Amino acid sequence: MQHPGVSIVADDTRSWGLETPGPGLLLHVPAKGRWAQRPAVCLEAAPDYRIRLRCMAQPLLWTRIDAYWDRAVFLRGTWPFPWLLPRLSAPEVRAVEAPSGSEAWWEDWSWRLARALVECPLPVLHAGHWCLRPVRAIPAEKAERHPISPMEWGFGQPPMPPHSLDAVERYLPAWKEDWWENAPGQRPGAVLGLRAPSHPEDGRVKSWRKRARDGTLPPVLLLYVDILAKWLVLDGHDRLCAALLEGVEPPLLGLWPFIDPKRPWNSVREEGALFSADFQLRTGATPETVDRVNRMLLLNFTPDPRGTVSRAWPLPGGREAWREEVTARRHKSGGFPLDDLEWAWLT
Repeated sequence: MQHPGVSIVADDTRSWGLETPGPGLLLHVPAKGRWAQRPAVCLEAAPDYRIRLRCMAQPLLWTRIDAYWDRAVFLRGTWPFPWLLPRLSAPEVRAVEAPSGSEAWWEDWSWRLARALVECPLPVLHAGHWCLRPVRAIPAEKAERHPISPMEWGFGQPPMPPHSLDAVERYLPAWKEDWWENAPGQRPGAVLGLRAPSHPEDGRVKSWRKRARDGTLPPVLLLYVDILAKWLVLDGHDRLCAALLEGVEPPLLGLWPFIDPKRPWNSVREEGALFSADFQLRTGATPETVDRVNRMLLLNFTPDPRGTVSRAWPLPGGREAWREEVTARRHKSGGFPLDDLEWAWLT
C-alpha cells in the first residue's frame, strides 16, 4: 500500500529473534519531501557518546555512555508532554471488532498505528526502512546482560525483547546505570517512559483500566533505540499504567528502524563466534547462556541479516552546548540523585 509517499507492506522478515504474537508491517519511507528533514522527535549526538533525545526544540532526555560501554547516566528534561499520536477515541477503539489478541486484531491495530505514524504532524519517522510489529515482554531476569565482546554485539542487530514495564511508574529525574554489573532492570530491552505517569484516579486511566479488565485495551506503541538498548514509550503511557494497575499483560506494538546490508562470508568472524560460544558454554550452560550463545551464532552466521540502527543527527553547538544545557538543568531544579563526580562526568 502507498500512503503519502510511504510504502507499507507485510513484514516478510524470517526472524527478528523476538516473540511476536501477531503479523507485522514494513514501512519504506522515501528520502524526499518531509521525510528528508530531521524529524520532530529525534536523537542528536555530541562527541564521547553524548546523546540527546528531543521533541521539536524541547529536550526529553540527555544520556552519556561510557566509552567502554560499562555505565551510563541519564537526565530528563522538563517538558511534561512529549510527542504524542492523536488520542484514541472510544469510537475508534470500538471499530476494531476482531477478538483481542487475534491475528486480525493485531493486523487492524498495526495498520491504524502505521497510518497514524505517517500522517502525524510531528513525525518520528525518517527516511529509511521501519518495522512495526507486535512484541511480548519477558521477565527482567530472563533479559540478556549487556555484551562484553564484539562477537556478542554490533550495530545492526535485531532489537532485544522488552522487559521491566513497571519502570514507567518510577519517574526519576536522573539516574545512573552500571552496565557491567547488569542489574536485571537495566539490561538491554528495558522500557522507559517519556513522561510522568498520570494519577491512578485520572479519568483516562480509569477508562483504560476498564478496557484492560475487559481484554479490549489497544496496544502500547514502543520505539527501540539500540544505542540506549531501551524501548521508549511513544504512545500509550496511560494504557500501560492501566494494565499494570489491573495486573494484566499489556499488548505491545514495537517500532524500530532497520537495515539489511549485504554481508560477505568471513571465516575469521565465524571462527571467532564458534570459539566464543564454546568458551561461554564451558563456563556453565544455563538457559540464559544458551539463549545468548544462540543469538550470537545467528548474528554471525546469518547471511544478510536485518537489524536495527538508530539514526542520530549532530547536536547543534556540540559538546559546549551539551555542557551548558546539562548545567542549566541541574541548577534549575535540585534534588537529583547524582553525586558531584557523576555530574562532572555527565557534563
